[in-house]
Amino acid sequence: MALANQKQVEALADIITGCADSIHERLMKAIKNKEIDQFTAQSIFQDEATLRQRANSLYMDAANCVVEDLAQSQKSVMELIDSAKAQIKVIKEIASFIDLVADLLVLAAAAYAAKPMPIIAAIKEVKEDIEALSKKNK
Repeated sequence: MALANQKQVEALADIITGCADSIHERLMKAIKNKEIDQFTAQSIFQDEATLRQRANSLYMDAANCVVEDLAQSQKSVMELIDSAKAQIKVIKEIASFIDLVADLLVLAAAAYAAKPMPIIAAIKEVKEDIEALSKKNK
């Protein structure tokens, strides 16, 4: 089961922090290439900061964020977020980038709340984003 112990919650925080790093990298590229306006860039910077804050909260409260009865494996959750991280680096459409970032924020918040149903719903959204992006990149 995913997020079943403190170590797994901390691992989730690690990978979410990695996603925030990828968001920053892609955002800087978008700014440099003039793919994005200032308002949208600022909004995404705020989302990046929020994602980092949520990861930090997971680190600090890992023992309290253990989830009971999450019908997902830790490996599948980590692989999904790792796929999101990889997609972030190559997303061409800013709208898709924003959508994936928003869904990662929801997943991080759901994990912090330690509620299985919102986590499963957020995982589904991230998975759908990745599948749609994979189709666009083919």
